[in-house]
Amino acid sequence: MHPQLTLGLDTAPATSFDSFYVDSTTSLVRDSVRAFVQGTLDEVQVFLWGDTGTGKSHLLTAACQAFSQSGYRIGYLPGEMVNYSGALEGMEQVDLLCIDDLQRLDRAAEIELFHCINRCRDAGARLIFAADRAPDELGLKLKDLQTRLAWGLVFQVQPLDDEALREAFRQEIEARSLEASDEVLGYVLRRFPRRIATLKRIVDTLDEVSLSEQRRITIPLVKSVFGEAERVALSERARF
Repeated sequence: MHPQLTLGLDTAPATSFDSFYVDSTTSLVRDSVRAFVQGTLDEVQVFLWGDTGTGKSHLLTAACQAFSQSGYRIGYLPGEMVNYSGALEGMEQVDLLCIDDLQRLDRAAEIELFHCINRCRDAGARLIFAADRAPDELGLKLKDLQTRLAWGLVFQVQPLDDEALREAFRQEIEARSLEASDEVLGYVLRRFPRRIATLKRIVDTLDEVSLSEQRRITIPLVKSVFGEAERVALSERARF
């Protein structure tokens, strides 16, 4: 067993593969990333791409958690951190390197990432990347880097379908020992960004208000808690 070494200055909250909501399409992506982490796939690199809020960061941090729990060394970096000089130095020493939001990579950092990938592959480290677009759509100046990023498995992570999103919303509510009718679920899903991260923030807020005011979760409560200004704020936050 290797000594654990956690690298990265802005790690996302711990997540797991089991808590990743899936439908018939996203289940394949989740199961493939989990198999990659378990070493049952003959691959050393995965690239995930898709719209903001589809769960790419969740899968990256789930992979990090699974590796860490097995005593392996992990490195997690958001894309903007890669732009700092020296951020990728020594990353070939980890067993799993995850780089999120790769669309934020500066052109000046492309060469550093290119050499880091080569060092990691030579050292036997596994790699997972995530971005909001496919490798050939990142607008990279260094074409050799674009080629490197397309090595291995490339998956598009799709948004959940309507049925799966409603079920995920219901599970988030029930996980907090709350209750909400189908009418309430439909009202929220029609009026707010249809993303898990946004829905979780809504449930957290409703949980707090419901407890403090001893009120059931109803459409009037949702209206009173989330005025137009709050709806706009949630929509703006969901874009990033």
